[in-house]
Amino acid sequence: MALAATTLLLPSLSAAQYALKTDLSYKNFFSNFNLFSDADPTHGFVQYQNYDEAIKNQYVGYLNESIFLGVDYKTKDPNGRASIRAESTVTFDKGLLVADIAHMPSNECGTWPALWLLGTGVEWPNNGEIDILEGVNDYTRNSVTLHTNSGCMVNNSTMSNSTGQSGTTQQSAFDGWMSTANCDVAATDQAKNVGCSIMAPAEEAGPGKYLPTYGAEFNAAGGGVYALEWTDQSIQAWFFPRNSTEFASATSANPDPSQWGTPLAKFQGSCNIEDHFKNMTVQINVSFCGDWAGSDVEWNKSCAKKTGVAKCEDYVRDHPEAFESVYWEIKGLKWFEKTGSTQKRDLAGHAVSQLKNRAFRW
Repeated sequence: MALAATTLLLPSLSAAQYALKTDLSYKNFFSNFNLFSDADPTHGFVQYQNYDEAIKNQYVGYLNESIFLGVDYKTKDPNGRASIRAESTVTFDKGLLVADIAHMPSNECGTWPALWLLGTGVEWPNNGEIDILEGVNDYTRNSVTLHTNSGCMVNNSTMSNSTGQSGTTQQSAFDGWMSTANCDVAATDQAKNVGCSIMAPAEEAGPGKYLPTYGAEFNAAGGGVYALEWTDQSIQAWFFPRNSTEFASATSANPDPSQWGTPLAKFQGSCNIEDHFKNMTVQINVSFCGDWAGSDVEWNKSCAKKTGVAKCEDYVRDHPEAFESVYWEIKGLKWFEKTGSTQKRDLAGHAVSQLKNRAFRW
């Protein structure tokens, strides 16, 4: 007797759908983050605080059911301004990070805030760095940047093909402006440590393109969501203001980037993503001055004239009141993954879990 051929139909998930792997939000935050308190690798005029000092001086805590990470805005300290650099005890390899940020450090002269991913286990930048939200001084637009060793170039093309009801059309692959395309921090045709970078659109881009991605405008709009998707094919980032239609989708239980439209930034090209990015921790910090914000070139763009002070360090030291709004208020921080992904935890980080539970609440 012949058997009829049958086809087993299995449910399929969209390649862009994700399930929650690690919730780093609110009460989960301090048990999953250590505070870096060594000297700043980027030579900032900053003193990163350990948990004892951070809790004592109320630089970390809970605010409006959010995580608060602040800086000293009262003291004139010749050794640098007290601040926080939080590093996750969990490492990640490919996935989707969704950060709901109610307030970011304001764009004051002398500041250098960042939300980023840092490859661990080897000398920087051999496992890569992904800067999701970063800027310096009085910048008004965010830059998304990758840092790698040699052999990672991304495509500067701003066009991609898509197929709709009317056939194949062309649309922008990303909305931002690519200022550098070589992710190698030692690239000979770029400034040292620049990497490959895409800046958010300027006001001239018009409605729908220009968004409040950074600083005072970001905060005045109530903040929003930054989402970073990291796959073996590309790294891309979106920003959605709190009042946007995509905000609810990005903060849902099963976010689907395939429904979000054109990203702010997309990195792909002659770069093996799996070779250059691995074992990454989530990092959140505020530095002051340093190799970028404090360089003569950057400081003299506008801040020297605006502040009337010739050196970044002098201004940061003598004007603590300028930094009262330099703090993070993070409502949600979640990592989503597809099946088969792995995470590694620094178990030593839990030795201070009881100490972290003392974080204060406003």
